[in-house]
Amino acid sequence: MEHMPPNAVTVADLPVEPDALQAFALEQNRLARVLWEQLEILQHQIAQLNRARFGVSSERLAAQAELFDAATDIPAPPAVDAIPVERHTRKGRPALPKDLPRTRIEYDLSDEQKMAFDTLERIGEERSETLHYEPSNLTVIEHIRFKYVAKKDGESTIVTASWIASSRMSGLPSIILAGALTHQNCNSC
Repeated sequence: MEHMPPNAVTVADLPVEPDALQAFALEQNRLARVLWEQLEILQHQIAQLNRARFGVSSERLAAQAELFDAATDIPAPPAVDAIPVERHTRKGRPALPKDLPRTRIEYDLSDEQKMAFDTLERIGEERSETLHYEPSNLTVIEHIRFKYVAKKDGESTIVTASWIASSRMSGLPSIILAGALTHQNCNSC
């Protein structure tokens, strides 16, 4: 690698004689070609390093394409008996007991919402349960939101009836605790 002087050439540094000026220009041209070649070598090295570091891992194996040239017979896997599948483990709070009394509240689209579509076809429902507490009485409220396939102008979408949670549901644990403490204090009287 050839080192260039760090100082730039000024007009005062240029030779005045034509032969010397021609020799100076040829030397600058040679230096420019050397630097251009070095630049191309460095760019090629950077491209190779980037491919090695960020490229697809399959590019690293030489002659990998020949692996698929020969036809091979792959044996069929042995038949497996039915494997018992464990039940889905529920995340979140545990399911509410089935023996509690239940009240079913159904939420459907309003007539105005239904009129906005050409056709509606009920495809299911979304179900959520909340625990309702009144002193000495627990009830499960099942909120059922109907789901529809709605079509309009040849396009279809899924529409679900909306449900706004009651604000009294958010303070449920404190209400139960307060009721239990009040009941306990009254029994001790």
